[in-house]
Amino acid sequence: MTHHIEQVDAVRKAWQDDPDIGEQADRLHLIPQTTEAANPWRVVGEVSSIPARRKATRLAREVLASAAVEDDVLLEPAIRESDDSLAAEVRRTLRAEPPLQAVRVIDSGERPPARAQPWIGVIASASIIHLGGWVPELSLAALAEGVAWETGACRDVRNLIRYQPLNAHPEQAVADAATTLMREHPRLGDQPIHIDVKLGEATLIGTVSDNEMRQLAESLCWFVPHVRAVDNQLEISGELT
Repeated sequence: MTHHIEQVDAVRKAWQDDPDIGEQADRLHLIPQTTEAANPWRVVGEVSSIPARRKATRLAREVLASAAVEDDVLLEPAIRESDDSLAAEVRRTLRAEPPLQAVRVIDSGERPPARAQPWIGVIASASIIHLGGWVPELSLAALAEGVAWETGACRDVRNLIRYQPLNAHPEQAVADAATTLMREHPRLGDQPIHIDVKLGEATLIGTVSDNEMRQLAESLCWFVPHVRAVDNQLEISGELT
């Protein structure tokens, strides 16, 4: 029991020291589970930002030196919608995205395409969005997840969309996925942003018009699967020296 307390304290300190979690550490809890459980630890709680949502369980795994930590952290939604309205909004937005024009977005209860056609299904339950289906590449799966997060009404996105295995240059594939999100966003599409990914850390380089755009670009990077950290080096055009 003493060892468990020490482990919990170590994880909590990592949360408190992290700039994206900080005071939100009090919202998070590391819970030991039964010895028979596949994952002996579970992280639960609700935080107000996607970076904190992404990093909470990863930090716990690093401190405990174990991948066997169940992730049950949720995002505090900015707005409230019914599950039906939430799922319908995501489907509507996915269908409007130009890169997804060749992907069939199916309605609730509709059967997936019988032939080898890319498709995405959307279900919302307790304000958690579940995405399924398959698409040709990671960037499209990331775009779908970004659309879901941007509703502002979801507590989590469970992205189970399958895609082709990452190619011989997986870090470039992740960077391409983040670039797609930036390019397709109506407020960032014209901003000169370059994204480089190394060991899971996405570095943003370039200029944006204001600090709001700078923070938006960083938030979008966290939508991309396989991004473990974001180094935001974007400068604001009016502040360049």
